[in-house]
Parts: sequence; C-alpha cells; structure tokens
Amino acid sequence: MLRAYKYRIYPNKAQQVKLAKTFGCVRFIWNKNVEIFNKKEEFKTSTEYRNEFEFLKEVSASAIQQKERDFKEFKKQRFSKNRKKKIGNPKFKKKHNRQSFRLPNQKFKLFDNKIQVEKIGKIRIKIDRIPKGKFMSVTISRDKCGDYFASILVDEIIIHKNKTNKSVGIDVGLKQLITTSDGLQINRLRDNQAKLKHIQKLLSRKKKNSNRFKKLKMRLAKIHRKQTRRRNWLLHNISIYLTDNYDTIITEDLNISGMMKNHKLAGSIADASWCELIKQIDYKCNFYGKKLIKVDRWFPSSKTCSRCGHIKNDLKLQDRIFRCDNCGIEIDRDLNASKNIKAVGVTPAQQTVMGCKTCFNKKLKQAIPDDLLSFL
Repeated sequence: MLRAYKYRIYPNKAQQVKLAKTFGCVRFIWNKNVEIFNKKEEFKTSTEYRNEFEFLKEVSASAIQQKERDFKEFKKQRFSKNRKKKIGNPKFKKKHNRQSFRLPNQKFKLFDNKIQVEKIGKIRIKIDRIPKGKFMSVTISRDKCGDYFASILVDEIIIHKNKTNKSVGIDVGLKQLITTSDGLQINRLRDNQAKLKHIQKLLSRKKKNSNRFKKLKMRLAKIHRKQTRRRNWLLHNISIYLTDNYDTIITEDLNISGMMKNHKLAGSIADASWCELIKQIDYKCNFYGKKLIKVDRWFPSSKTCSRCGHIKNDLKLQDRIFRCDNCGIEIDRDLNASKNIKAVGVTPAQQTVMGCKTCFNKKLKQAIPDDLLSFL
C-alpha cells in the first residue's frame, strides 16, 4: 500500500537557486499547456520545449516530463464521463503560491541526514520516521512561508490493527466537532479571527509589492499555516483514536458543498473541516483493516428519538436538548443523533455481538429509506 512521508529539508543558498529554477521551469511547462488548451492548438512534447527554450536544459528533464504526464492525466479526468465530480478548465500557476515538482525513484536517494536530488545535490533533511519499503517518487515543495519539504511516496506493507469488536456512530457539528455514540464530545479549534482581521487590515493599506507589503504578507501566511497545522493535529488525533478503538465507524454522508452555500454558516463549516476529518478516517480505515459506513444524508438522525424511535418534526436548530414527546427522554441533541447513526449503520449480527439493544419501532423504520433497510 502506498504511504507518503513528509520531511522538512534545509537547502543552502545555491540549492535554493536551483530549486527556484526547477519550480519555474515546471510551472512554465504547465502554463504553456494551459495556453494551448485554451487556444485548442496542437500540444508539444517536453523534448520539443527543451529544444526550443535553452533554460529548460538547466533543470532535471524528469521533472518536466512528469509535469507533462500530469497535464495528460488532467485532460483524461477533465473529459472522463465516469467521473462523479466534474472539474473545470485548467488554471495558470502563479509563482507566489505553493511550488512543487515530482521526481521518480531513480532520480533521488535518501541517506541518514541528507537526500540527494538530481541536478540539485545533497540537501540536508530532518528525518523523524524511517520509511520501510520501496521508494516510488519524491515531491519537493516550497510553501508560501518559504520553507522547503520533501514528500517521499513509499510502497510498504501496513500491518492491520487489532480487532476490538466495537462500533461507534459519529455526529459532526459546529459547537462540538464530533459527538460519538459513547458520549465523547470534542470541541473544534477556533481560529483567531481578530488577529487575522487586524493583519489583513494593515495589509490592505500597504503599497502592493513593496517591502512592507511582502513582510506583512509573509506574516499573514505564517498565521494561516499555524492555524492549519493546529487543525490538522486535532483531526489526526481524532482519526487515530477512532481507528484504534473501533472496528466500524459510522457517519453521515453530508453534502458539505451544498451546506457551504449558506453564507451564515459557510465560514464555520470551512473552519470545522468536516471533509478533511472524514477523508482521514477513510484512508486510515483502509490502512488498518477497519470499516467506514456512511448513512444516507436524508436520514432524520437529529429528529428521531434514540430510545423509542418517535420522530419530532418541529425540532429547531437552536434546540440543543432533544425532548421526546412520546417517552419523555431528555438527551443532548448531538448525542441522540450519534446513537441513531450507529443504530442504522451496524448490522444485526454486530448488535448481537456488542449486546446493544435495538431502538427501532415501526415509526423509525418508516422514516428509513428503502436502500438502508438492508442494514436492519
């Protein structure tokens, strides 16, 4: 199975110049292909570009060839009829954004504290985890803050984690990031919007491309990077905890792109990073032999009583406590939803092994779509 290991690298000034040339040449090839794509002209190969432009011969030919293959793969996906989510036309790459290029396994070597890259030389690298397996490729990148990284793709054997014979339902939210059916609630990390607003206000008053403008823009990029790292740290810890303690993880199949159209909640939804959390749980389940089940998005998990199955149609968004009119139970809204998600997702065989009680009556079964009745 393929796994990527990302490390921080520290090139010297001469190597930074070579890396900048490689980034520029790779970006040049991509932008040329985008220009030809928009004009609907005949595409050229990387060899033809290297013969036409002499500066392309100063960098590794493999990096340029890889970018050519990337654009061909983009065209294949762009006109694929089997692709679920359609993608638009290609866009030009800017030199002030994140820069990267990829090389195959024959063009780099990894040592104890250095990585040797073709046409660049041996770059100092900080290794905290030793990859074990066959090296497939390496991606050298530079973020907006000017730091350099090397992401090594390795084909290795991943050992599955021990079975726990447990299942859990997850309800994601804005106040609490996740609420599990076992009662665990984790609050989401909130960004320092006041600080960001202050820096962006100062940046808008600076002359564009001036020294003060560049320094302030770098400061703003570091704040965004710090917040992104804090958020990813939390999401990785949550996903690792779930895959360590449960064999089956059940969550809702949310239409996040549709929910983002609500401008009052779009900022909070983007800050919560539900999509990234589900993505991390998904690939870690594939790594460690666990199972992820997604419940239909139209299932009324919040409006259904987790004890008797009564559906409360007049439940409002501001009602954080679910009070059942039938059995009189009072329970946290998110905890009630997570219990319903778990009950729908697990199979009857799993319910018998775990010893949990079924909470469905005729009213609840009528509310479940026909394609989900196979789970009951």
